[in-house]
Amino acid sequence: MGTRIQMRSVSAGGTESALASIDIPKNGNLVGVTWQLQGSLDTTLDSSWWQLSFGSVIADVNDSRQVISNAVLGIVVLVTSGIYQGMVNYHDPVPDIQVGAGERLFLHSLATAATVVTVRCMVSFDFDLDLPRARRR
Repeated sequence: MGTRIQMRSVSAGGTESALASIDIPKNGNLVGVTWQLQGSLDTTLDSSWWQLSFGSVIADVNDSRQVISNAVLGIVVLVTSGIYQGMVNYHDPVPDIQVGAGERLFLHSLATAATVVTVRCMVSFDFDLDLPRARRR
């Protein structure tokens, strides 16, 4: 039995942990993540980086096993004055990640100052009621 759960948030720039969270309702597998990012970037090298994670604080280090998926909206060079209206639609078919009822997922953001971006993150699950809970994180 599968289901999808939406996470939604807005970032105004800087490092922001736990902007949104959900509790996993049943034992099973996380099987996919779909990202939709939309925002206004007004300076060269503006960016907004988003992370779906088991950890309650953003992880920007090597060998972080709490991270599930990342998505970025950014601009390399803005050649005229004004604002770049950007949007990203991205599906990350993550390998089956075993999850347990009651575990929590968090949505984090790391963005350049004053970069306002809205994100919708659809998390897809395949629940297996016979699956014993296994915590490997």
